[in-house]
Amino acid sequence: MDLLKKVFLADDDQDDQELFQHALKEIDSSITCEIARNGFETIEMLKGRKVLPDVIFLDLNMPLMNGFECLSKLKNDALLSMLPVVIFTTTKNPVEVQATHQLGANVFLTKPSTKQELRSKLERILRIDFKTGIGAFKQYSV
Repeated sequence: MDLLKKVFLADDDQDDQELFQHALKEIDSSITCEIARNGFETIEMLKGRKVLPDVIFLDLNMPLMNGFECLSKLKNDALLSMLPVVIFTTTKNPVEVQATHQLGANVFLTKPSTKQELRSKLERILRIDFKTGIGAFKQYSV
């Protein structure tokens, strides 16, 4: 199965952004990654585009518009609602995991503590065929 190649990351932490980008480049140097620093910027950058990313990685704890608000806006927009969303955050709180699934998130990924673990999990996620569910995980948590 082919890897998803157009990735969008919404995360305000610059260290996490850099680690994420390095892990993607190790997986496949042809993967592109666009970054927004908050939910508001994410919506602004994606609205009205002809070419959308293959998948969005969305942190929950961001300024101006947090990940819950951003996810809700994405899933309530006719064009953006079909985009697969991976929650990419530090929390492991089961209430927040369930809340993101109820809002329409496809995958919940707690930020791994090592670059190797991040790389491994990203590679698994980038192999999911979100249209058919092939390669997906039960409850979509990794």
